[in-house]
Amino acid sequence: MGRGRSDSRWTLDDENHGQLWWTPLVVVVLAAATWGLLGLVEGGCETGPRGGCVAADGYKANGWVLFLSAMPALFVVGTGLTSKRWPPAVGVAVGGAGCAVYVLTQGRTPAHLITASALLVLAVLAPASVWRRRRQRRAAVTPSGR
Repeated sequence: MGRGRSDSRWTLDDENHGQLWWTPLVVVVLAAATWGLLGLVEGGCETGPRGGCVAADGYKANGWVLFLSAMPALFVVGTGLTSKRWPPAVGVAVGGAGCAVYVLTQGRTPAHLITASALLVLAVLAPASVWRRRRQRRAAVTPSGR
């Protein structure tokens, strides 16, 4: 399949960022990371057997989900913030806004408000950055004399 092409089927270039499956992927990964983080916010952290911070009793599943979804969340949010295509950015916007609403339904402590604020900033920043990049690209393509 790669003859005569750049064989970019499995690379994460700008063409692959335009695939529609990015939107639900980003939403699901953000939801998982938010749910895990919310367990840390609500349950707090207890001293572990070696002195470190471990999830409180009743919040162990949240701790594992946060542990397993932290790196994928960093990757998909970074993609949503740096891509020139809409699907990852729309996923960050929808996921960030939806997760912020979920966090606010769970409580109004300062930690809840900070988490919701960070998610809302991501929800606004991702589409704005794509719009800005696409506008700059369009301006670079058109002659400046017009």
